[in-house]
This record gives sequence, structure tokens and C-alpha cells, in this order.
Amino acid sequence: MKRRHFITGLGAAALTIASAPALQAQMRIDILRQRFEMLPASDRRKVQTELSYAGLYNAAIDGSYGPGTERALVAGARYLEDNSRGRVRVDLAAAAGVNAYVTGLVNGSYAAWLYGEGGECDGC
Repeated sequence: MKRRHFITGLGAAALTIASAPALQAQMRIDILRQRFEMLPASDRRKVQTELSYAGLYNAAIDGSYGPGTERALVAGARYLEDNSRGRVRVDLAAAAGVNAYVTGLVNGSYAAWLYGEGGECDGC
């Protein structure tokens, strides 16, 4: 019974992590936020736009980090792993992984896996 209470008490974020085994179980949201906020405002908006095109972010494209941006970033990492069938691995537990992920969103290198810009495999 205590375990059930513990899981319920953690909330949706913990359940999301548990349901995405390919993602590191110990995400560093603090690093994700810090890396996002280090970007110039135009790049922060570009990240939100990329996640919006994928249907993962549906709030204002304002370059601000908030709950919607955080959820979209985490969901985007999971979506990339799932949609690429494991070819894209996002490590949200380490600064280098977070940096690579955010940089990839800024430069559009995940577009094919996020919203289908020609590189996805239909029927691999």
C-alpha cells in the first residue's frame, strides 16, 4: 500500500519517466532549463516552434521557459526515440546530452523525426 501511495504522490512527471524506459530515469530538468534559458531569445522561440510543429507544444511561442516548454522538451525527447525506432537517443541526465538535444532542436536536425521533413522511414 505504501508503494501505491508513493507512486501516486510523485505525480505525472514521474509516471512519464517510468513509461519511457529509453530515457534516462534521472532526468536533469535543471540542466534542461538552464541550457534552454542560455539560448538567445530567437533560438528559444525556434525550439518552441519545432516542438509546436510536432504537436508537442501548444502554448505561446514566446521564448519563455515554463511548464508547457518543459513538458514539450521532455515529450520531444521521448518522441524522437520512439519515432526514430531508437536511432536517436536523447540523454536528459547529462549536460552533454541536454546540450546536443537543444542544439539539434535549434538547428532543425530533428525535423525529420519530429514532423516528417523527408528523412523518416515509412516501413523500415
